[in-house]
Amino acid sequence: MNFKKIAIAAAAAAAATPAMAADLPVVAEPVNYVQACDAFGAGYFQLPGQDTCIRVHGRIRTNYTSHDLTKSYDEVLEAAVPANPATVTPAKAEVRNTYSAYARGYIYLESMTDTEFASIKTYTELTGTWNDDNTSSVGTGSAYVQLGFDNVSVLIGRTGGVFDPFGGYSEIGTVGPVAGGEDALQISATADLGNGLTASFGILDSNAYGGASKDANFEAGLSYTQGMVSASVFAAAHAYNNDDYGFAVAGQVEADVTDSVKVGFGAAYADSALSYIGGNRDFAQFTDALGATGYNLVAGAEFGLSDTVTAALDASYTSIDVSGFDASVTTVNASVVYAPVAGLKFVVDGGLARDSEDGELAKISTRVQYSF
Repeated sequence: MNFKKIAIAAAAAAAATPAMAADLPVVAEPVNYVQACDAFGAGYFQLPGQDTCIRVHGRIRTNYTSHDLTKSYDEVLEAAVPANPATVTPAKAEVRNTYSAYARGYIYLESMTDTEFASIKTYTELTGTWNDDNTSSVGTGSAYVQLGFDNVSVLIGRTGGVFDPFGGYSEIGTVGPVAGGEDALQISATADLGNGLTASFGILDSNAYGGASKDANFEAGLSYTQGMVSASVFAAAHAYNNDDYGFAVAGQVEADVTDSVKVGFGAAYADSALSYIGGNRDFAQFTDALGATGYNLVAGAEFGLSDTVTAALDASYTSIDVSGFDASVTTVNASVVYAPVAGLKFVVDGGLARDSEDGELAKISTRVQYSF
């Protein structure tokens, strides 16, 4: 009897199962709302319904720079000794010999889009800084659109110029080396000529170099890379006023001597274009109009001491002539970087500068930085 009841119940349940199962809710398949864009490198991702891949990354930097160690702390200085020869006459304002420090955050926004017309890249750098004098500031670094064609890319916006001379390997460059080049509004193009050869040309805002307002500088460069050696030459025409131009030329070579040692050397010459050899752009318009000439030599080496420790040593010599007045400065700078994990750096950097009037400047900096 019991077996008969069980059999009837089982049959009834089996008959009812299809109808009951049809009434159950269907679980939706998971959807990937964010997809990685491996074609553009690590960190890029694609949003739903968009052809554009974006990358968001950043950096936090805390930096301390000592007072001039050749003088007493908090000493009242009649004039600061310039580490930059283009200042010629030091500022007469009273200056106290104290330290400086800041904390700065960086946000980098990048996008990449492949279209039938060209590949389109955008880049924006935003910064926020808190200084030791209890002031803060918000700024913009590079910001540009770059169009990539088969062998040519065109950049429109603000970033470093085509004229990009060797500036050493020191992580901070507390007192040097002195080197030229500025970030500027520009339209520039770079062509891959094959066999390691690239050519670049740009039209840039001359005001960024201490030149005329609403006028243009012209820059060109040719670079060659083969194996462990790379070399570049640059030329620039600088509108120091609305009617006249100066010029600058530079060359550099770098070589990987071993897997852990790199060396580099650069030289530059300028005539009425001192900012291109490291001259202070706040003084450049005045000195360039006087027919100032100058040259700059920079040499450096970088050493990988271990998987986590890197050291660098740089030296530079800069000389200028302004209406018969000669000035020069020699700098030596070194740094040690400890990077225990990816993105994290502990830095010690310092150096000595001596000018042609036997004035000296010695400072040391420390930095903790994390990039993500």
